[in-house]
Amino acid sequence: MSSAHGLTLALFLLAGSQTLATMAVYALPVLVAYAAPDFGVARANIGYQVGLVYLCAVFASAYGPRWLAIWGPARTTQIALLAAAIGVATLSFAELAVAVPATILIGLAYGLTNPAASQLLGKLAPPSRRNMVFGLKQMGVPFGVALAGLMLPGTAEILGWRNAMLIAAAMLLMMVIGLQLKRADWDQDRGAAAVQAGPLLLLKSPALGVIGLAAACYALVQIGLGAHMVAMLIGDYGWDSVSAGALVGLCQVVGGLSRIGWALVADTRVGGQRALMLIGALSGIFLMMLPLVGGTQTLLLVLLFVAIGASTAGWNGVLVAESVRLAPPGAAGAASGAVISLSFAGAVLGPPLIAVLGQELHGYRYAFAILAMLPLAGAALCWFGRHARRGDFT
Repeated sequence: MSSAHGLTLALFLLAGSQTLATMAVYALPVLVAYAAPDFGVARANIGYQVGLVYLCAVFASAYGPRWLAIWGPARTTQIALLAAAIGVATLSFAELAVAVPATILIGLAYGLTNPAASQLLGKLAPPSRRNMVFGLKQMGVPFGVALAGLMLPGTAEILGWRNAMLIAAAMLLMMVIGLQLKRADWDQDRGAAAVQAGPLLLLKSPALGVIGLAAACYALVQIGLGAHMVAMLIGDYGWDSVSAGALVGLCQVVGGLSRIGWALVADTRVGGQRALMLIGALSGIFLMMLPLVGGTQTLLLVLLFVAIGASTAGWNGVLVAESVRLAPPGAAGAASGAVISLSFAGAVLGPPLIAVLGQELHGYRYAFAILAMLPLAGAALCWFGRHARRGDFT
């Protein structure tokens, strides 16, 4: 098997695994209108479930690579998807007593997928195309959100939401079986001594620590925007819910495609850290423009939100590729896991922080304009961190 074919197949399977893991995260949120009455809770309470998913993902992404060396990337991904399948299937019981452990399983699964993929793709991806490879792999995140939103509600209308959840679990199990075909090839290095894992290892590699802090800044704004964009369009700009939802969908598509665009820029033009710097700078500039545009300036507002979507969601693939580039030999999974754990921490903090600021400032657009300092700070970190010491934490 040629190396190019091996990379293509690995990218296809790992991006598919990322898509399905993300679908598991958003399965209950997209079915909340059907599921909330059976759980006996208000729809708004689904935010706690999503927050718990990301909180668990922080720990899995940070400390899961300890097991990656023992299991190998294929087995680790299989275990993650199996845990997600069990979690999704268990949620179909609609019992609060089991919803928490089921959510924990989904969060741990979601946090494990990135380090495993980074470990394998870091070996297979040629340096000249590293950002593009990881940009394509990270497309699994918006694809997973889209898959959940497009498939599960329609399935719930026909078969009921519980069966829709069980079908999602079956899809995850099918990928577990499919990955078994490559386990022997991908896990040849399993059984090695586990490398150090966890956010503290970033202190030993300032270059990785810098992009990890930048990732936390970027993720806080990106996830917060996704959580509150509809409310901002309706409350701040006077849009109706249908139009607001359509613009959110458009920005999701643009944000997903922008990952490929930024990866191309990083590979062919400026390099990973400079690309991350540009992403942060543009995100901050566009966010500061939100209070300057009125709700009746429809075309201008649409263009501004498209620009915000293209910038605030475009950093993921470049970030993972850069963490792999800066990692010591054999530690790509641990390095990317530690960096991504900081981005998950930002994702946990973003929605509640923006909710509080939006209430205090009487408008989400003012909250985002103030929080524009975060991506600008991330851009500054990437600029000053270009010459930071890489370190060796193995």
